[in-house]
Amino acid sequence: MSNLPTWNLADFYPNYKSKLLKDDLNSLNKKVISFSNRYKNKLDTLGSIKLIDSIKQYEKLEEKIYYIKSFAFLTHCTDQLDKNKSKFYQSTDETLSNIEKKLIFFSIEVNKLKKQKINFIKASKYKSWVENLNKFKKYQQTELIEKILMEKSLTSSSAWIRFFDQTMTRLRFPYRNKQFSETEILNLFTSPDESVRKDAAKCFGNTLKKNIFNFTFIINNISKDLDINKNLRGFELAESSRHLSNQIDKEDVDSLVKTVKSNYKSICHRYYGYKAKQFGKKRLNFWDRNAPYPKAKNFKISWIEAKEIVLNAYFDFDERIGEIAKLFFEKSWIHAKPQNGKTSGAFSHPTVPSCHPYILLNFQGKTRDVMTLAHELGHGVHQFLANKKGLFLADTPLTLAETASVFGEMLTFKSLVKNSKNKNEKIYLLRSKIEDMLNTVFRQISFFIFERNIHDMRARTELSDDDISTLWMKSQKESLGNNILLTDDYDCYWAYIPHFIHSPFYVYAYAFGDCLVNSLYSKYEKSNDSFNDKYFNLLKSGGSQNYQVLLNKFNLNPKDKNFWQMGMNLIKNLIDELEKIS
Repeated sequence: MSNLPTWNLADFYPNYKSKLLKDDLNSLNKKVISFSNRYKNKLDTLGSIKLIDSIKQYEKLEEKIYYIKSFAFLTHCTDQLDKNKSKFYQSTDETLSNIEKKLIFFSIEVNKLKKQKINFIKASKYKSWVENLNKFKKYQQTELIEKILMEKSLTSSSAWIRFFDQTMTRLRFPYRNKQFSETEILNLFTSPDESVRKDAAKCFGNTLKKNIFNFTFIINNISKDLDINKNLRGFELAESSRHLSNQIDKEDVDSLVKTVKSNYKSICHRYYGYKAKQFGKKRLNFWDRNAPYPKAKNFKISWIEAKEIVLNAYFDFDERIGEIAKLFFEKSWIHAKPQNGKTSGAFSHPTVPSCHPYILLNFQGKTRDVMTLAHELGHGVHQFLANKKGLFLADTPLTLAETASVFGEMLTFKSLVKNSKNKNEKIYLLRSKIEDMLNTVFRQISFFIFERNIHDMRARTELSDDDISTLWMKSQKESLGNNILLTDDYDCYWAYIPHFIHSPFYVYAYAFGDCLVNSLYSKYEKSNDSFNDKYFNLLKSGGSQNYQVLLNKFNLNPKDKNFWQMGMNLIKNLIDELEKIS
């Protein structure tokens, strides 16, 4: 598709070779050394005003570090095949790591402060920051060990992430005498032609298998690295640090997983049984899972149309949110053009409060791409508003990080349904939404279960590719049911999932966010005018308040045993409606 936007990173620096960037790195290093000399081993001697001032200075330094990190990452992710940009990304990461380790002392010393001084901080805007910092206190190590852990990450987790990304970027899939990138081959999975889907799926699986040694080696090392960190810090489980960062109890996560699993048959298996009947089959092949329905109109949506659809939905909900969303288009904060060397998928990068978020997409003109745009714009608006809290309070825990994104999808979906021209169009939209929800909730929870099994087994022994594939197929068969046929061509599909490498145990956040938003949206539909202000304030809060406190304002309680089932019931109702009109 032509005329797709690319982003402008000049809000950071003119380019990655900029003298200004080099000067900033040199200046930053000097400022960090000066800060360390001024405060190291002295925090407990400071009065309340000077103590708060030291935190402000620390936050400012950390923001500059993340400012440069963001620029390096965004420069690299759209052109990972460029050797110079790749070198720049790695060397910048190493330089910043050397700078950042000089600041490690600060959080350690804050956690050693006496209760009276901690109370000084709690009386300031940094209350939630210091409370979250204190939660990690028992897992914090000496300054020397923390420095070692930071430095070794460059050659452990960070190195394996980089190796994975560059492997996937360089990988080519030989499909019908042409060489396809990952994005291009995956796009064929939604072709209306079954032979195309089948050949693409087999090609994808075979290519992953040919490179399975690398992927097996990567996931073994990522998992072992996490296990080493877990043991050094004293966490109970490999996933414990994720829950702590998300400010959520393991029991709440277990409750979510249990609820989703209990609905496998009544929702997931049921829907794919319905889809198989529509295809005239007893069961679907795995390459038909996301296939367009027979005789379904092949909607092709232009970028302009996608922009209008999403912005109209956002403006109809709240003009304030619509105006923020519009900025992303007007100011070139979106990179939507698929191109060789660009990372696959989509994300919204918050960067830092002194800049603004950037959104990456690979737009192909499908309905799913419109929903992805709505999703990432939700993140972008959330991050834009939260950034006003400052670096330490802007970062939203994953328990709420998916709220605005999924809510944005729901707004867009409801808008499309409302404006649908006929029954067939409504059926198409219902099917698309249900499949999105199955992928967001059920697929992600099956991923999470798979991860749990991987990390549990890896703590005892190294895993072979057969070990990993066996665990993968088990989790997939349980979630998808007998209405989806999983052949040997599918057993290595775990290898391309970036979340397993980039952010272990992240995936349950998607299911959490979807179920939460289902409940939140039901409140919106029954609400008075106060809902929008409450929602706007939720987004502005960032990470300054616990998610339970914020949800209480909507009379929602994730501790309620029925909370997760409310989300499940909404999906059931959509399937009911679909079966009724189709």
